[in-house]
Amino acid sequence: MWEKKPRYERQLMPGEVLFHEGDTGEVMYFIRKGKIKISVGEEDQEKVFAVLKEGDFFGEMAVIDGSPRSASATAIEETDLIIIDKESFISKINENPLVAYVIETLTKRIRILDEQLKYLTIKSDEERIIHFILARAKQQGTPMDEGVSLDEISTETITHITGVDIKKVAEYLKRLEDVELIKVGDDEIIVRSIPDLDEYIRYLKLRDKFKK
Repeated sequence: MWEKKPRYERQLMPGEVLFHEGDTGEVMYFIRKGKIKISVGEEDQEKVFAVLKEGDFFGEMAVIDGSPRSASATAIEETDLIIIDKESFISKINENPLVAYVIETLTKRIRILDEQLKYLTIKSDEERIIHFILARAKQQGTPMDEGVSLDEISTETITHITGVDIKKVAEYLKRLEDVELIKVGDDEIIVRSIPDLDEYIRYLKLRDKFKK
């Protein structure tokens, strides 16, 4: 099938991280031996989505649509992987336009579901909303004088993705606007400073940690 021999191998030791959530991805993986944990979140809030074993594959979405890795991959035990590079994988898909279209459409749908699941693992509604805004700003934002612009982002969009009630979304956006972290317009949000918004999330986590 792979005439150009695009495959090569990698071995992971138990606990070794193959890639982190948010990393760029240029290859996909098949498991020859061992087990891989697919998870999101930090250690204290980690959520495991799947444990993959021999014969399973993963990492294909980043290869197909070029988006950052939607989750982290960690070896549970000694694991051998076969790696398929992006160019070879895409060239095979493009040999059949219908198959290419179906795979691209499915990937977009899975991306949306992944995004929804990821935000639902965050307990705080406010943090969930901020994480969503930050992710969009880093991945799809347009730099401008005032900060980073997010087009076609409304309270309805945020509610749909994060699962937070629309009235609460409006309330939290107003709070962020009052402290000049964002500017809210018609179907647009401007993040004034990504580092400041990152810092605000850290503040919220510390506040919750030490709250009596």
